[in-house]
Amino acid sequence: MDNNNIISKQIVVLETPPDESSLKNLSIEQLISICRSLYIPRESYENIVDDIKKKSFLISEILRLNPPFPIYTNPILLDSKYDEINMTKTNTFRYIKHINNDGKYKHSIITEESYKVPLTQRELKNRDYENLMNSINQEIACLKLDDYKNKEDILRFACELYPGKSSEEKYKRATLLNKAVINHMRGEKYNRRRITHFDISVY
Repeated sequence: MDNNNIISKQIVVLETPPDESSLKNLSIEQLISICRSLYIPRESYENIVDDIKKKSFLISEILRLNPPFPIYTNPILLDSKYDEINMTKTNTFRYIKHINNDGKYKHSIITEESYKVPLTQRELKNRDYENLMNSINQEIACLKLDDYKNKEDILRFACELYPGKSSEEKYKRATLLNKAVINHMRGEKYNRRRITHFDISVY
């Protein structure tokens, strides 16, 4: 079975840094400005008296550090779909491949490709953990944190609203809310509330 599936493909011409011919049309002052942006040491060119040699050196250094070619881009993960029945995962990536002709940039090929790979129990646990953390953080983002400065209020949020949750999840809820309150009160006098597993178990 071929696990690779090309979803889309397009050819584009990306913007590139100036090439040698473009740099030759610039003044020495403009070239020096580019060199400064590339952190080329001033002492490497400021003592060159001859303007032709200085310009040639500046252009050479600029091309060395910032060639007229698009910057390499790592593959970007766009989406992951889980199939728990068949224990597979389909990842979709975006790839950008730069094409050159005789050493000169021609165009780039952007493709979106999907790959089906085996799914592990560890990945499922990591996914569920991330989903849980995101869900709790989204819930906390909707709270008025000034109403949760007391330990009792934090425990109420962690335990009373969702009594059927595990002790570990309640502890995570309390810990994340406590952290959010501490950040909210930064710069003000506030005594951090220490929440323990024992506090959760006896609430």
